[in-house]
Amino acid sequence: MFKSLTRDMVLAVQTRTGITTSFIVWLIVVALAALTAFAFLCVAAYDWLSLQMASVYAGLVMAAIFVVIAIVGMVICLLARRRARERAILARAARAHAPSWLLDPKILATAVQIGRSLGWQRAIPLALVGFMVAQWAREHRARGQDSAE
Repeated sequence: MFKSLTRDMVLAVQTRTGITTSFIVWLIVVALAALTAFAFLCVAAYDWLSLQMASVYAGLVMAAIFVVIAIVGMVICLLARRRARERAILARAARAHAPSWLLDPKILATAVQIGRSLGWQRAIPLALVGFMVAQWAREHRARGQDSAE
């Protein structure tokens, strides 16, 4: 059973993303080749710069290039982080103001069926108790999230 569940999950991931084991292996090979090519390009750039100017200045120029790349990367990371936080805040706010799950047609149909099978005199008090428990759990969860922040 666990094996079939795992296989279903793997197939679901492959359906959505197209990722397979061979894809991951070749992605690693490509990454290593790109890293090696980058190292050789850096050495060649340093060698060319050292022929154009002194080797100390060539090292400083190469270091400056990598510092600029690092600064640009850091700025992009900070902007992406800020955007992700803003999206998360908006999503939480939208979720907080979203209509209650109690208004879902499937839930309402189930409630009507329970009311018919048990009788409305028994179903209404049970529904009210369930509603109160759901509201209590929601408030308790909201207080827990507020104290965690």
